[in-house]
Amino acid sequence: MGASTVRDIVYETCNVMWNELKATELPTLTHDSFKEVAIGFAQHWHFPHVLGAIDGKHIKIECPPKSGSAYYNYKQTFSIVLQGVCDAQCNFISVDVGDFGRHSDGGVLKHSSFGRALYSNSLPIPLDESICGSDPLPYVFLGDEAYPLLRNIMRPFPRRGLDNVRRIYNYRHSRARRTIECAFGVLVGKWSVLKTTLNMLPENAIKVVLACCVLHNFVRRREGVSLDNIESNEIDNSWFQMEGNTSATIGRPGKQALDIRDEFAELFLTTLSVPWQFDRAQLTDIDS
Repeated sequence: MGASTVRDIVYETCNVMWNELKATELPTLTHDSFKEVAIGFAQHWHFPHVLGAIDGKHIKIECPPKSGSAYYNYKQTFSIVLQGVCDAQCNFISVDVGDFGRHSDGGVLKHSSFGRALYSNSLPIPLDESICGSDPLPYVFLGDEAYPLLRNIMRPFPRRGLDNVRRIYNYRHSRARRTIECAFGVLVGKWSVLKTTLNMLPENAIKVVLACCVLHNFVRRREGVSLDNIESNEIDNSWFQMEGNTSATIGRPGKQALDIRDEFAELFLTTLSVPWQFDRAQLTDIDS
């Protein structure tokens, strides 16, 4: 077969895999599915009320024709951005692919369908609940310093002026958030086409990346999930070394978001201090 014929077959196959598998491997997020994700983070990573870890990954592509600097990123390559949200087992629960490489992670979030749903309060996020007798706290997503600090998005404390309370929070935050870094690592390790520079138009690169993401979940759920390599004693310090483009202005966080992060930090120093054993009864109405 000619090269163009094979290329078309590959793109069509990727598109079919995505369309056929997304309903089972990346189902629509619901109140109950979010609750299960939160249980996973509380049980495995000792961070309750977490609905997912979020981050962006640059997928290198050849410079598209007549695109100017739209796809030119801070790493001085051309790319599209894969924004992923994962659960405690490093499986994706949401992916958005195709934003310009020049955008920051916070900018990609705003442009993505997931981000628009989050900002418009249309995600089925569970209502605030008490943790071990505390005041009701919201369910949150964990991001790095490239993301805004919002009521439902937590990021680490700034590295300057850290006291013990904030340092412990950053440790626990990083420990839970690294699941998305591991998800990207497993994704690229399994589907090594993502290690290369994709010599294709952005719309075709999107098909390839989406197929890899849905196959990531498909394979992991059938092979079984092992967290042994993540649950080592070596905690990464990715919150000290930001990998994303943080040049976009995020703005000053609101007082409510600051207070929520402070409450989590106090809980990690007292009620939820390590070693903390997860108990479903400690989380109010966890099965409701």
